[in-house]
Amino acid sequence: MSNSTITFSLFEFIASIGFASIFAVLIYIGRKLQILDDLSRTVEKTKHNIKVIADNLIKDEPFDSVDLQSYSPLQLTDEGRGRLEKIGFLDIFAKNKKEFFDFIEAEEVKTKYDVEIAAIKSVSFLFDRDFFNPLKEYFYNNPEIDERKIRSTIGIYIRDQYLSERDDI
Repeated sequence: MSNSTITFSLFEFIASIGFASIFAVLIYIGRKLQILDDLSRTVEKTKHNIKVIADNLIKDEPFDSVDLQSYSPLQLTDEGRGRLEKIGFLDIFAKNKKEFFDFIEAEEVKTKYDVEIAAIKSVSFLFDRDFFNPLKEYFYNNPEIDERKIRSTIGIYIRDQYLSERDDI
């Protein structure tokens, strides 16, 4: 078989299926690519909406006035810091600080307020990790403790630690 025969055979094949068929296949592929583009835009909108919902839920978190002072901004009290030490969070944070900071970074924070919301949110997001097991056990053994208030206290501690290392916010 010579090159001219192969070329002619290819041309015969294209001619036999027709340019219309090739055009139809290209349109089909184009539609599939358009669907992928639409899906990508929808996913981005959904991610944004979920972030808005999560941020609003975090804003409604109560705080314990024994642990936090409602100055502007919220500040840990000596009792709050003592509680974090008592429940073992200071050790958890020391060993897993990078995970908390990575979460805050992923939120693309621009202001100290953004850092505060992201820090509180990081507690809820990372709460299923194994390193939180001692804290879960503490909550289980102390049902009188309002877990949501402690999460706010923990979040403020994380915020302060993060901001102490970042001068650019």
